[in-house]
Amino acid sequence: MASEELTFRQIVDGISALVACLAPDGALEFVNHQVLDYFGKTLEELKGWASSDAIHPDDLPNAMAVSSRSFQCGEPYHVEVRQRRADGVYRWFHVQGLPVRDPEGRILRWCVLQTDMHERKCAEAALTSAFETIAKSEAELRTIIDAIPQLIVALGSDGHFLSANQAVLDYTGLTKEEVSAHQFGDVFHRGDSERLHAQRALALSSKHPFEYERRVRRKDGRYRWFLIQHNPLLDERGGVVRWYATGTDIDERKRAEDVLRSNEQSLRLAIDSIPGFVSTANAAGELEFISRPVLEYFGKTADEMRHWALADMHHPDDLSRVVEAYRRSIETGEPLDVETRNRRADGVYRWFHVRGRAQRDVDGRIVRWYNLVTDIDERKRAEDALRESERELRQLVDSVPAMIAVANSKGESEYVNKRAVDYLDTSAEEFGGRPMHTVHPEDQELLRNAWLQSNALGQPMDFDHRVRRFDGVYRWVHVRGEPLRDVHGAILRWYYVFTDIDDQRKAEEALRHSEHHLELLVETIPAHVARTTADGALDYVNRRVVDYFGQEIGQIGWHVIHPDDRHTHVRKWRVAIETGEPWEQTCRLRRTDGEYRWFYQRNEPLLDHHGRVVCWYSVGFDINDSKEMEEMLRSTRRKLSAARQIATVAELSASIAHEINQPLASVVTNAHACQTWLSHDPPNLERAQTTLERIIRDGHSAADVVRRIRALFKEAAPAKVLLSMNEVIAEVMRVLADELRENNILAETDLQADVPMVEADQVQIQQTLINLVHNAIEAMAAATGGAKSLMVSSRRQGDDLLIQVRDRGVGIEGDPALRFEPFFTTKESGMGMGLSICRSIVEAHGGRIRAVANDDGAGMTLGFTLPLRPDGVSPGVEAGTTD
Repeated sequence: MASEELTFRQIVDGISALVACLAPDGALEFVNHQVLDYFGKTLEELKGWASSDAIHPDDLPNAMAVSSRSFQCGEPYHVEVRQRRADGVYRWFHVQGLPVRDPEGRILRWCVLQTDMHERKCAEAALTSAFETIAKSEAELRTIIDAIPQLIVALGSDGHFLSANQAVLDYTGLTKEEVSAHQFGDVFHRGDSERLHAQRALALSSKHPFEYERRVRRKDGRYRWFLIQHNPLLDERGGVVRWYATGTDIDERKRAEDVLRSNEQSLRLAIDSIPGFVSTANAAGELEFISRPVLEYFGKTADEMRHWALADMHHPDDLSRVVEAYRRSIETGEPLDVETRNRRADGVYRWFHVRGRAQRDVDGRIVRWYNLVTDIDERKRAEDALRESERELRQLVDSVPAMIAVANSKGESEYVNKRAVDYLDTSAEEFGGRPMHTVHPEDQELLRNAWLQSNALGQPMDFDHRVRRFDGVYRWVHVRGEPLRDVHGAILRWYYVFTDIDDQRKAEEALRHSEHHLELLVETIPAHVARTTADGALDYVNRRVVDYFGQEIGQIGWHVIHPDDRHTHVRKWRVAIETGEPWEQTCRLRRTDGEYRWFYQRNEPLLDHHGRVVCWYSVGFDINDSKEMEEMLRSTRRKLSAARQIATVAELSASIAHEINQPLASVVTNAHACQTWLSHDPPNLERAQTTLERIIRDGHSAADVVRRIRALFKEAAPAKVLLSMNEVIAEVMRVLADELRENNILAETDLQADVPMVEADQVQIQQTLINLVHNAIEAMAAATGGAKSLMVSSRRQGDDLLIQVRDRGVGIEGDPALRFEPFFTTKESGMGMGLSICRSIVEAHGGRIRAVANDDGAGMTLGFTLPLRPDGVSPGVEAGTTD
C-alpha cells in the first residue's frame, strides 16, 4: 500500500498542474513539486505564507469568499485566479477544490488542483477581440445583409427574438415593432413548434450549435419549409450572449461524485477529476498510466490503450504532424505542444490541445513524460464558424440578384460585389475609379446632382438612370443608396443597390401606350359605357354618359331612371349582384334637358380565376327612335284590330257565346239535376239546394265573363286581387271535368307547392286557362290514334310563375307566334280570337304567352307567365278582394 501511495505521489509530482492537500479547516498539508517550483518556496514557507502575496489583489476577495464558503458547507469549489510566480509574474490558474470524506461523511482533507490556464485566457482574450472585430464588421455589413434574400435573426441567450433583417420583415409581413413585441413566434407552424419545443429548449440550454427544419408562414398566409441553423455567441466566461445562424457544440463535463475513502482513492479521484486527459509515459514515450476520462473517451481499457496504434487515435489529416511532434519532443526533451483531432469511441473526432512535460533526474536525464490533453473542440469550432460566417456573408452579397457597392462618405468606392463587376465588365479595383462616361450622357448631370443633394442632406438616394452594359447597350438602372451613420449622426459610408429595370420600364411604357388607345376607344364608342364594383357601386363612365346626363360620376344615381322602370331595373340589378349572372334591361333614362329616352343596357361581369365577380361592365344603346316606331306600329295594329272587331261583330258575338257557353251549359245541367232531385218521393231538398247554389254560381260566372270581355275591349284596367294560381287551376279543371270526360281525355296536374301568390284578375285568368284548355281539347279532337292526355302544370321561374297546358294533339305548323294574332285560326269554324284575347289578358298583367312544339313531336305546349310578389302581399290589396 505504501508503495502504491508512493507511486501516486510520484504521479502527482509529475503532473504539470499544481496539486495541494489541505486540512478540513483549510490549513496546508501537502503540495507537489510543481507548487514549490512555481512559487519558489518550501512547504514550511508556504504554510506560513499569506495568501495575499500569492494571489493577484483583484482576484483575492472572490477567491477567499469562494473557498471560505466551500470550507463551511463542504461543497467542491471552482475559481479562476492569477497567482504570482517566483519571478513576480502573474499567471492565470483554474483552481478546483474537492473534499475527501470518510465513510461517515466527515471531511478528512481537501484536494486542490491548480491548472495553468494562462495561455487559454490569452487565447480567449484574443478570441473576444476577434468577436468584437467581427461584430463591428457585421454592423458595417448590416445594410448589405438587409438586401440579402435570406432570413436572418438574432436571439437572446434564452432564445427570445431580438432583431431580424429586412428580408424577414418582407417575408413575414411583420413590422419591427411586432418583432420587438415578441410576436415573431406566430409565423412558425404550430405543429413544428410543438414537435421542436423540447428539442429547441434542450439545445438552447446546452449551448450546442443546432439546426432543424420547420415551416415559416409567408405574409400571404402560405407556409414554406426552412433550415434553421443556430450558432451561439459566447462571452469570455463561456456564457451565451446571443444566438446567430452559427453554433458551438459544448460537451458537458462530468464531475466526479464518488467520495474518496482513502489517500489512494483521493489521489486517483483528483487525477480523474482533472478537466482533461492525464497520462504518463516513460522516457521512450510508452504509456504507463492513463486517467479514467481517457479510457471513457476512447472506449478502451488501459491495456488496450498501451498497445493501441497511434494511427487509430488521431485524424488521418493530423497524424503525420502529431507523430513528428512526439518524435521531436522525445529526441530533444522539448515540451510537447500540439493540437489534434482525437477519435471518440463513437467515431466522432474532437479537437484537443496536447501538452507534455518531461521529468528529469538529478543528472538531467528524462525519466518520465507527463501529458495533459484538453478538449478545445468548442473553441476551434467557434473560430471556424466565425471564419465561415464571414465567408458566407461575402458569398451571399455576391449572390444577391442586384449590383451592390459600398462607398465612403466622400463617395469613393470601398467594395463592389461580383454581379456589378460582371455587369460593367470591369474589376473591383477599376470600379472605384469608374468614369462617368459609363452613364448615359443625358443622365450624367442629373445623377451627379442627385448624389450631391443626397450627400449634402444625408438623405437616401433614389434615382433611375441609364448605364452602358458590358456589351455596349445602355439599360435603365434604379439606384438606391442608404447612409450609415455613427452615434453622432455623421455619415461613415454609403451602401448602394443597383437594379436593372430596363425590361420593367419598357413594359410600363407599352402598358401606358395600350391604356391610352383603350381609353380613346372607350371614349369614342357610340354608346354609354360604365363600370361598377362587385357590389354595384359606380366607379367609371365614359364621356358620353357624362354629356348625356349632364352630371359627373359621383352625381349619377337611380333618379336618372324613369319612375315606372326603376323598380324592375333595381330588382334585376340586385338579382344579378347576388347570382353573378349577366343581365339586360330596357328602360327610359332622363337626359340633361329633362327628356326621357329609351335605352337598351347589357351588363356582363368580369370574373377572377375563382369565379368571383371583380367588377361589372355595362353598355347602353339609345333605342328611343326604334321604340317610338314600335309603339306607332302597335297603335296602328290596335286600331286595325278595333276596325276588324267592328266589321266582324257577328262573328265576335259567336265567340263571346262560345266563351259563356260553358257556364250556361253548367246552368242547364244543374237545372236538370235539380228537377230530378225534386221529383223524388220524397223530394231530396238538400241535394236540390246544393244544385241551385251551383246554378246561381254559374249564372254569375257567365255574367262576369260578359262583363270582363266588354271591359277587355274597352281597354279597361283588370280588377286585380291576390290569387293562388294552384287553386285557380284546380277550379278550372273542375269546371271542365265533364267536357274532358266526354272527349275521352286523361287530364293531370303538376303543381309546385308553396309558390307565392300573384296579383291578377280572377275571371280573366280563369277565362285564359279555359281558352287554353279548350284549344288543347279541340287540337286533340282532330288527332287520330294514340291516347289523349292533357297536363296542366305550375312552377316558379325566377321572379315569375309559369303556367303550362301540354296536349297530345296535331301540333304546330308554321310560326307559333302567329297563333296569337287576331283572326288567325287553323280551324274551319274558328274566328281566331281566343288566343289573341288570351295574349291581351296576359300582357295586361305584365306577363308573356308563347306556344312551343313538344320535344317528342306529338302535340304542343301553351304557356304564360305572371309576375310574382316575393312576399305574396300587394300594397293596398287584400287577398280575395277587388280594387
